[in-house]
Amino acid sequence: MSERVLNFLADAEAYGERARARVRTVVRDYRETFLVTVCAGLAAYGFAMLNVLNNQDNISNTPGGYGAGISSGRWFLEWLAETLRTLWGTNTLPLFNGLLSIVLVALAACLTASVLELRARPFRALTGALFVTFPSLAMTMLFMFTVGYYSFALLLAVVGVYWAKNVRGLYGILPASVCMTLSLGIYQAYLPVAAALFLLILLRYGCAERPPSALRLCLEGVRFLSVLVLGALFYMVVLRLSLSHSGQVLNEYQQIDQMGSISVSELPDMIAATYQNFFNLPFHAKYAVNDTPVIRFGFLCSLLLSAVLFLWLEVRGRAERGVKLLNALYFTLFPAGAFSIVIMCYHSSIFGRMVYGAVTAFFLPFVLLECVRERGGVAVRVLRKGAAAALSVLLLLTSANYVWQSNENYMVLYYTNRQTENYFASMATRIRTLPGYRQDLYLAFVGENITDRTFTNSVYRGSAHRYGGYTEASNYRKAGLSYMTHYLGFHQPTASAEDVLTLADMETVRAMPCYPDDGSIRIIDGYIVVKLED
Repeated sequence: MSERVLNFLADAEAYGERARARVRTVVRDYRETFLVTVCAGLAAYGFAMLNVLNNQDNISNTPGGYGAGISSGRWFLEWLAETLRTLWGTNTLPLFNGLLSIVLVALAACLTASVLELRARPFRALTGALFVTFPSLAMTMLFMFTVGYYSFALLLAVVGVYWAKNVRGLYGILPASVCMTLSLGIYQAYLPVAAALFLLILLRYGCAERPPSALRLCLEGVRFLSVLVLGALFYMVVLRLSLSHSGQVLNEYQQIDQMGSISVSELPDMIAATYQNFFNLPFHAKYAVNDTPVIRFGFLCSLLLSAVLFLWLEVRGRAERGVKLLNALYFTLFPAGAFSIVIMCYHSSIFGRMVYGAVTAFFLPFVLLECVRERGGVAVRVLRKGAAAALSVLLLLTSANYVWQSNENYMVLYYTNRQTENYFASMATRIRTLPGYRQDLYLAFVGENITDRTFTNSVYRGSAHRYGGYTEASNYRKAGLSYMTHYLGFHQPTASAEDVLTLADMETVRAMPCYPDDGSIRIIDGYIVVKLED
């Protein structure tokens, strides 16, 4: 065997040993983080995992769907789901999918605590608790058919950050970029999490007692930026190849077909919007991630404490001027990184599921308090411990509020499901008992929405924090046919869209009252017509 081969094998063995040692270190130092994350996840999502909670997408994707694929830019989601369907099988299994998601997020939380070099156990535990109870995940848990894939996408983004931080050169940049590419290929909204974590790592470097040189800190920033940029470029290349191979095109939903098209003239407004969204977190409820005063107060204290700590570190630090300037740059960019989803989706609606990056606002004071730990006299240490204790208690209450909020939301969804089940079961009974009913008649719903004033869940509306609106009864109205078929087992043949439009223009149909009034269901020209609205 040649000397070159022997050297290669020796290097590979040494690299493998270093990797195993690093894994052992992470397992030893962050097992509490993992356990706290799992326990908090079970408290937040146990109800959803032990009940079948349906929304419109769950109904239409039961039993074996996984959501939109290549046509929504999620080429890796489609490949992964179709491969698993062949090798394993797919189904909407709340307990299995929920447990899998919690474990994946717990792994991501451990890696996050590791890359941020959090040594204080309360900070590690709270990183996991906040990561897993944050409403962006709670909302995704409403989509049990695909939540496992999305949690895997989040883990891939964090793995990319971990790899880029710990492995130098191309061996760090390229695999980390691939992780970002695969994460984007499942769900495009987790890149801001990676961007915010990269900025927190840079602040951890620059605010340390012995920071690197300005050149080294700048090169680290360029290296991390290259991971994000290359990941996005690789994603777009593979997406174009996947579209070409499958013969599909990007759909127009939420203007996905315009993905990647950013006008330079709009860039200032986009950037301003990221900062506006970030600094609204302590003051205005939005995206369902800060609905209560307790949570908004948690954001407020986290941001105020971070500002005070950063100013103290900048003034009292012995770093060279270039390092301090870079610290100021990274600190200023952090809000934009955490809410960069605004830039990614500037021309479309943003849902709570898409703003996971906002959770990193809670991690910012953890990083700065760890930097303060490394310097200062007795008075500074006392103040730091007091601030750390107060912040830990407040964020523990914040996480507990998230747990309570999730359970309330799921409880309301449970009762809404029961109302919806009763409503469509009654409708199916009226259709079957219609004089002249036959199994071969085509069913036609005329109207897009149910205007029945007796069908409402307003009794729950005032008590629930509505994650993205998915506890509203109206979300089931357009899914009536899917609900009847998939949940009630009532599978009547359905009329085509063209036939429904023809029926809607008929004078006889226009004269019909709306459901559930007498005469709102009739057999006309071989069709069972159910008139929902005028």
